[in-house]
Amino acid sequence: MRLDERVALVTGTGPNIGREIAQTLARAGATVVCNDVDAEAAADCARSIEGAGGQAIPSAGDVGDEAQVATIVQRGIDAYGYVDVLVNNAAITHPKGVLETETADWERVIRVNLTGSFLMSREVARRLVDQGRGGAIVNIASTSGHRGRADALAYCSAKGGVLNMTRAMAMDLVTHGIRVNSVTPTKTGISVGSLESSTERFYAEIPMERLGEPEDQANAVLFLASDASAFCTGVDIRVDGGSLATWGLQPKAMEQFRRAAGA
Repeated sequence: MRLDERVALVTGTGPNIGREIAQTLARAGATVVCNDVDAEAAADCARSIEGAGGQAIPSAGDVGDEAQVATIVQRGIDAYGYVDVLVNNAAITHPKGVLETETADWERVIRVNLTGSFLMSREVARRLVDQGRGGAIVNIASTSGHRGRADALAYCSAKGGVLNMTRAMAMDLVTHGIRVNSVTPTKTGISVGSLESSTERFYAEIPMERLGEPEDQANAVLFLASDASAFCTGVDIRVDGGSLATWGLQPKAMEQFRRAAGA
């Protein structure tokens, strides 16, 4: 799968999923615009790509701020003429339930995770339509967007919105040659691996009995960004080790349950 002559803008390119996506797209031939709210994280991502022989620039900014979104995209267009692949990965969490979540915290998570994906998609799509170009938008969702989870009200709500926004946006843009799809990761990479006390519980939720690796998600994004998925739009690819396919107990735990019940 190649992305030669494509310009990809990836948001949230700090360590873990976002940076791996940016690096994977670059290895496939794309020129990459690395965005992060942390300017140094965006610059580090661009340097890592250039150090490996690729082409990239940083474009720092807050995807939840409409004025900054226009600037983020314009930097890529000023440098390369167009942006025809967008990956909406930027996200934040707030580990509180409905009773503890303050309005400001709710609005902050929705603004970055859902509104930010909308603003970035709208800006890139408008530029593509004006230029008469097709393109691909990939939204990063979450298993938390498919089901309820305690103490993650705003995050679950935002990611659920991302999933249906993807489908609606795909229908809006299909006649313009712009495909819109999503990837659903499960717990992935360093941000979860550092929680050693919780690792066994995480494994119990994943039938393939491991946490996701950033490469797992990046390869799915590469597929959706490339012509290999030319007939796919409005699709969600679940890169979750089977988490959403099970009703709650992964196969080993189910076998233990049967034995305990004498089945």
